[in-house]
Amino acid sequence: MDTVRQLTQALPMLALACWVWPRGDRRVALGLLAGSAGGYLLNQQGGFLFGMIAFAIGHGLYVATFWSWQRTPAPLLLLPIVAYLAVILKLMLAGPGPGAGPLTVPVVFYVGIIGAMIWRAAAIAADDTLNGFSRWGGLAGALLFAFSDTLIGVNKFAISLSGVSYPILLTYWGGQLLIAITTVQRGKA
Repeated sequence: MDTVRQLTQALPMLALACWVWPRGDRRVALGLLAGSAGGYLLNQQGGFLFGMIAFAIGHGLYVATFWSWQRTPAPLLLLPIVAYLAVILKLMLAGPGPGAGPLTVPVVFYVGIIGAMIWRAAAIAADDTLNGFSRWGGLAGALLFAFSDTLIGVNKFAISLSGVSYPILLTYWGGQLLIAITTVQRGKA
């Protein structure tokens, strides 16, 4: 059953990457490939850190893509993002659970790259010259992806959440799909 779960997390991202590659920003396709690898690695014994690294690479590719789409600094957009991430980090690092322990530094870095991804997607959404997926798809995808990662982190480091694997997978798939659709829509524009 573990093999089925690993493949169902990794294969959809592989398919999305193949769909995006000829139609959209190739950094997003590479980010989807990194997500596919990360999904597989997270489910391997001792693979959590490597999965987190793969996902961080994917997030970094999305940050670079979103930055290339919208270079307005938009520092005020950082305020709610930093507030949210500070609460989540406090819960994961000093909450009621085991905490991140030796993974504290990678977790802090990872949360920072998630914040950067949301920030750049929010800067695109703030551009009122855009509409539809070109404007909102990246932000919706980044928020779903971040929520999926939040559930993983809270479940692993703070509070065990019964039945959380389905919401994690569905928000992860939804986030990645929205980011993929957005880049394909922008590729057509």
